[in-house]
Amino acid sequence: MNFKEIRLIRMLIWILLYLVLIFILIFALVVPTIKAYKRVNGDYTDAKARYMAAKNEHDTIFERLKSLQAKYRKVVAAFENRWDEKRFVAKAKEYFLQVELMPVEGNTSDPHFKIYEINALTKMESPQNFYRFLDALPSIPFVVQADFPIAFKAHGTDEIEGVFRIRVYEEKLQGNSESNRSKPSVSKR
Repeated sequence: MNFKEIRLIRMLIWILLYLVLIFILIFALVVPTIKAYKRVNGDYTDAKARYMAAKNEHDTIFERLKSLQAKYRKVVAAFENRWDEKRFVAKAKEYFLQVELMPVEGNTSDPHFKIYEINALTKMESPQNFYRFLDALPSIPFVVQADFPIAFKAHGTDEIEGVFRIRVYEEKLQGNSESNRSKPSVSKR
């Protein structure tokens, strides 16, 4: 063997060692990084798919809410109005000769609305006035529901006394501003 062959063999051994070292580094450092990247990318893809599904559902519900708010703008505004007994009585007097409101004990409430129950004592000329009043309830700027039982009693030939319960719904305010609001005033008998 001559000197050139020995140098060539040494150079081949060094190249072979270099290649082995490169493969070891690739398998030790690069392959685990690629596996971790694939796992993280899979998690990201799943999270993005869940996010897009939730976003699409949110957008659908939001668009429906906006269309309902536009369609029922008067109803939403009525829930925001505060109960005013004087305005209600003024509107009711268009249909009745006399209107008297009495609070019912144990007014109920739910998480979103205050609900006031009030007995209405009315005097009218005919039962048609009561039905005209019921037809006019949507024009009152409050959310008012006439409730059963409804009792009519005749007093003489020209007056009818009617007793029925109404419920007034008022939106609850969130936070401290709710305590600043006043409760509806209703005259007691």
